[in-house]
Formats: sequence, C-alpha cells, structure tokens
Amino acid sequence: MLYYLKNAEMTECMTCRHSRHKPRTGRGKTLMAYKKLRYFPITPRLQRLFMSPRTTEHITWHQSHHAVDGVMVHPSDGEA
Repeated sequence: MLYYLKNAEMTECMTCRHSRHKPRTGRGKTLMAYKKLRYFPITPRLQRLFMSPRTTEHITWHQSHHAVDGVMVHPSDGEA
C-alpha cells in the first residue's frame, strides 16, 4: 500500500492490517517505515544513457538493424 495523499496519515495497511512502522525499542520515539518507495525520474536517466555514443549504438540497434532472410540474429528477427 502506498501511504500518499489521502492515505498519508494511516498507520496500518487497509488490506492486511499490517503496521506501517517498525516497532522501536530503546530511546527515541522516531517512527521508522518498513519499506520506502524511492522515485527516480526516467528522463534524466535516459538522457545520461544517450550521452555516450557507445551506449547509444546498443540502444538504437533494433532501429538500424536490417534482417537478412533466413538468418536469425536476434529474437526480433523471428516471426510473431
């Protein structure tokens, strides 16, 4: 379950009723989540990939590859 927007204040899962936070022992009352979702935007990652000519060659291979009849070089050359 994603605790976001209207669910941000919930303390347990709506489906399984599992606690959102780990039980804390010792001093300090800081709540620690069991798991965290980290979002990394795709646009900067793709821009970095296409900066390198060597990587770009591998990424655009399917577009520039010309299939030879009867020879299967890559699964994209096969039927269906």
